[in-house]
Amino acid sequence: MSNYHAYADDCQAATVSGWQAAADLAAALRSGFRTAIAPLHNAMLRRATEQRVADFPDHLLRDLGYERDWDGAIHPVGRDNA
Repeated sequence: MSNYHAYADDCQAATVSGWQAAADLAAALRSGFRTAIAPLHNAMLRRATEQRVADFPDHLLRDLGYERDWDGAIHPVGRDNA
């Protein structure tokens, strides 16, 4: 019999405490909320960026690789909408 087998019978598996279970649940909920809210957060950031960039003059937009369309929409240069 090896030492591992001799001492394995004396060891007991660690049990999860109530605080650890609550912390694990909170971490799982937080991760789930982040996953669910990420598209909304990204859309809000994109809209805020679009509002800041909308006031840029046309020459600065061209320097950054964008162009203003006839209706005021901003698109990357060379983008084909066909």
